[in-house]
Amino acid sequence: MRRPLPNLNFLMTFEAAARQLSFKQAAKQLHITPSAVSQQIQQLEESLGVTLFERHNRALTLTEEGTRYLNQIQPHLKGLRRATLALTTPLHSRLRVSMMPPVAARVVLPGMETFREQHPEVELEVETNLANMDLQQGSFDLAIRYGQPPWPGLSHEKLAEVMIQVFTPNGFTDRYGLAGNVQAMTRVPLVHMTGRPQAWQHWFNQLGLPEPEGPQYYVDDYPAAIQAAETLGAALALYPVEYSLVQSGRVEAPFPPLGPLDNAIYAVYPDNAELPKGGRSFIDWLKTRLATLPA
Repeated sequence: MRRPLPNLNFLMTFEAAARQLSFKQAAKQLHITPSAVSQQIQQLEESLGVTLFERHNRALTLTEEGTRYLNQIQPHLKGLRRATLALTTPLHSRLRVSMMPPVAARVVLPGMETFREQHPEVELEVETNLANMDLQQGSFDLAIRYGQPPWPGLSHEKLAEVMIQVFTPNGFTDRYGLAGNVQAMTRVPLVHMTGRPQAWQHWFNQLGLPEPEGPQYYVDDYPAAIQAAETLGAALALYPVEYSLVQSGRVEAPFPPLGPLDNAIYAVYPDNAELPKGGRSFIDWLKTRLATLPA
């Protein structure tokens, strides 16, 4: 007698809980209650005759059987999602992307007309945000992030390595004698980001420089620091993403960039779902754009 397959909803609940190692987070993703997640997992275990999770006071771990089962069913669940998406996605689809402001401003927005010409079937919706958006909530299809993986529950693809470069207002190179003289940076006004308060200290330490003696200014985030580099003082910029500001004459870059950094630019998207229509096209297009930035 053929044994019936488990309830598909139970399998999806198991997959979500196994990835998050949390019934609460799985419930949030699936828009059900944690008790419903617990009940579905229990019913799945009873139907299989196997314990899938070890329950601890404040932790959840997969058993050996649970790990093996997850690895076996995930490709099939992804295949079901892929087939459903291919069947139900309209000819024209909207791709919702959250991305870091410098990539949006210097790379994506100037090239959106080109992307549209190459992929007229994709309606690209861009939202800029410095914070890492929760992609499990479904507000965005993918995100462009600066940082280091892994990010729980997300697949990631490296798009570009980055370096760090000092930007200053025009005229600072001559005023402070910066050409070929990095020691002179100790006298230059510095623009700090409150979100990365140790960035300048790390830069000075890397070059073996003494403590800075010039004026110190503080702004709330990276875009504000880059804007302040046009008039107020030196700021640390991502190279080559921001290098167009040097080429356009808006700022000076008195020294070569340092790097590459441990952090990089990544495309990330939920690992329990296929990329929506146009997602792969956009990632490949953006990776090419980043690789061909003028330097």
